Amino acid sequence: MIKNVVLDIGNVMVTYYPDYYLSQWFDRKGELEYFNHICFKGPEWKAGDLGKMSRSESIQAICDKYPADAEMIHTVMDHCDEMLRPSLKNTALLRKLREGGINVYYLSNTNPSAFEHMSKNLEFYQYMIDGIASFREGLLKPDRRIFELFLERFGKNAEECVFVDDTPQNVEAAREVGFSTVLLRNIDDLAQELCRFPELNAVICETK
Repeated sequence: MIKNVVLDIGNVMVTYYPDYYLSQWFDRKGELEYFNHICFKGPEWKAGDLGKMSRSESIQAICDKYPADAEMIHTVMDHCDEMLRPSLKNTALLRKLREGGINVYYLSNTNPSAFEHMSKNLEFYQYMIDGIASFREGLLKPDRRIFELFLERFGKNAEECVFVDDTPQNVEAAREVGFSTVLLRNIDDLAQELCRFPELNAVICETK
């Protein structure tokens, strides 16, 4: 019986599309891909998600590596948390889940700056009981240890949890630990996907 919904945040509760964010500055595909790679796919961004670097430290490290692009790196990264736009539809869904007695948690690869922005400014956070943020633990999905940590910390049985993520590797790791899983290919389909579980269908779909 599903009692707990465990959610990734990026592209589940908020949109995370660096290419779209970067398109406000770059028209050419090559430039866009270059800045996406150095700003959001490099080791400095990963170090932030692991809690090893603050945002300012990550920016400085990237600027040190690519000094000719330092000004644009700052332009891109100084306000990059603004690309995290909430799904109002899924925020309303979380409220309905909580009102229906379903526990809701997060399990996300994220960094301190992004997490602070979301927890302070975005409504969905208030409907989550608690969760696991990678930067606090020094663990990243799809490492199975982060899923095992969730179960241990919150005293949950995997068979009573459904985990939702937009990345196949993360979903597979959760499944191996024993979670029911949803691979969310479209942020707008969260309610539809959760309605496949009878316990959640009764809360979400039959009370529309």
